[in-house]
Amino acid sequence: MIDNIYGGSTMEKNRQLILKGSLVRAILTLAIPIMLNNLIQSLYNLGDAFWVSRIGDVQVAAVNFVWPVSFFTISFATGIAVAGAAMISQYIGANQIADANDTAQQLYIFALFFGIIACTFGMIFTPAIVKLMGAKGLLLSESILYLRIIFIQVPFLFMMNIFLAINQAQGDTITPLILNASSAILNIILDPIFIFIFNMGISGAAWATVLSMVPLSLFGIFRLSKGLNYIKIKPYDLRFNLQKMKMLIRIGIPSSLGSSGVAFGFIILFGFVVQYGDAAVAALGIGNRLNSLAFMPAIGVGAALTTITGQNLGANQVERVAKAYRISILLALIFLVMTSSILWFFAPNLVSIFSSTEEVIRHGTFYLRALAMTTWSISFFNCALGLLNGSGHTLHAMFLDASRLWLIRIPLIIILGNLTSLGATAVWYAISISNLVAATVAIILILTGVWKKTKVRDLHILK
Repeated sequence: MIDNIYGGSTMEKNRQLILKGSLVRAILTLAIPIMLNNLIQSLYNLGDAFWVSRIGDVQVAAVNFVWPVSFFTISFATGIAVAGAAMISQYIGANQIADANDTAQQLYIFALFFGIIACTFGMIFTPAIVKLMGAKGLLLSESILYLRIIFIQVPFLFMMNIFLAINQAQGDTITPLILNASSAILNIILDPIFIFIFNMGISGAAWATVLSMVPLSLFGIFRLSKGLNYIKIKPYDLRFNLQKMKMLIRIGIPSSLGSSGVAFGFIILFGFVVQYGDAAVAALGIGNRLNSLAFMPAIGVGAALTTITGQNLGANQVERVAKAYRISILLALIFLVMTSSILWFFAPNLVSIFSSTEEVIRHGTFYLRALAMTTWSISFFNCALGLLNGSGHTLHAMFLDASRLWLIRIPLIIILGNLTSLGATAVWYAISISNLVAATVAIILILTGVWKKTKVRDLHILK
C-alpha cells in the first residue's frame, strides 16, 4: 500500500513544491506529518510511563533515570543520519541520484556495524553505568533490569533512524508517520500484556518497547532494498565507499558529538536531581515527556526546514532558504504559544495522570510551569538547527545543542543549587532559563549568515 500511495511521482511533486511552490505549503506539508509522528512518539513514551506508573514511583523514576543512557547510545548514529539526510537532500536537489544512492548505502553499513557494537558493549557495562550515575537500592536494581533489555533494540533503532532520514531527505514524511504509528500501537498493546498478564514488571515494559521496534525496523530495510522512490540500498553489499564514508563522518561527527554531549549532559543532570530523591527524578522524567509534546511543533517545523534547506541549497536558491527560515519561525512560534499555555493551565492535572504521590505532583507542576514560561523560545532554537543541519553546518548545530546544556543549563544548576536554598526548584529554573538564553544565541548565529556558505559542490571536497 505504501508503494502505491507514496511512489516516485509523489516524491517528484514534493520536490517541485520544495524547490518552486508555496513555502508555507511546503513547510506544513512536511512538518505536519513530522509533528504527528512526534506526537505518536511522545504518546508512545507517555504510554510507557502510564503503565509503568501502575507498578510504582520507583519504576517510573528508573525508566526516566536511564533514558539519557539510551539517548547517549544512539546519538552518534543519529548524528550520522542527520549528515546523510543533508547530503542526500542536496544531491536530490542537484539531481545527482547516483550519489544519493551511494550515500544511503554507506548509512546502512554504518548503522549495522555500529548498532551491533553499541548493543554488545551496552549490555555488558549496564550495571557499571547505572552505579556511576548514583543510583542506589531499588532504583539501582530496577534501572539495570530495564536498561539491559533496552540495549537489545539499539541495532534495530539505528536501522529505523536511517530509514527515517532517507525518507525525510526525499520529502516523504508520511511513511515514517505510518511506521511509527504502527510501532506505537503495538507497544500500547504489548505493555499491559507483558507488565501485568505475564507479570514481568518493569522488564515487561522494556520487552514491549523492543518487540514493538524490531518488525518495523526490518520492514524499513526491506522497503529500502526494494527501492524507496529515488533511493535503493543493497542489504548484502557491505563494501565501504571510502569517499562517501569520509564525507558522512566529516559532516556527521559534529552532529554526533553534539547529540552525545547533550545526552551525557542529561546523565549529569539526572545525577544532580537524584540527590533530591526519587520523587524529583520521577517529576523530571514526567515533565520532560509532557514538555516534549509542547515543543513538538518546533521539532516538526525544524525538521521540515532541514529538507527544504538541503534541496534548495542544492539548487542554489539561497534567498528562498532565507525566506523559508523566517516563515518557519513564525509558524513554530504560533504553535508553541498555544502548547505552552496548555502546559501552564493544566500542569497539575497532567502530572497526576502519571503519579498520585503528592511530592511528585508538586515537583512536576512547578517544573512544567517553569518550562511553559520559555518553551516558546524553542521555535528560534529548532529552526536554527534545521537551517544549519540542512546546509551541512553540523559543527555549528553541535555548538548550539551542546552549549545549551553544558555552557548554560548545567552551570546554572550548579550556581543556583549552591548559592540558594531552592533545592530541586533550582533545577527547574535553570532548565527554563537555559532555553531562553540558547534561543538568543541561535538567533545571533543565524544572523551571521554562516549557513549560506554551503553548496552542493562542498560535498565533493574529499573526492
